[in-house]
Amino acid sequence: MQITLPAEAQAIIEREIESGRYATREDVIIDALKQLIDVPYVDDDLLITAREQAKRGEVRPLTEELMNELSARARENARLGKPIRDDVKY
Repeated sequence: MQITLPAEAQAIIEREIESGRYATREDVIIDALKQLIDVPYVDDDLLITAREQAKRGEVRPLTEELMNELSARARENARLGKPIRDDVKY
């Protein structure tokens, strides 16, 4: 099978070979395909919603300030005895 890859993909493959991690282009592609098989397809409604929000630009950078805010909110909710929603239990 012959395929034509975009220049960006070709550059990635060449970088991997130059790094010494792979000997041939085929080795890079075979390993990438094996990794693809190992990654489960995610069809989680929460993740789908998050991706849609990101596409619309509705995101906040994950900063130390945001993490502190989320931690404080979680501690306050725990103090108040608020239950953890099922959709955020992982």
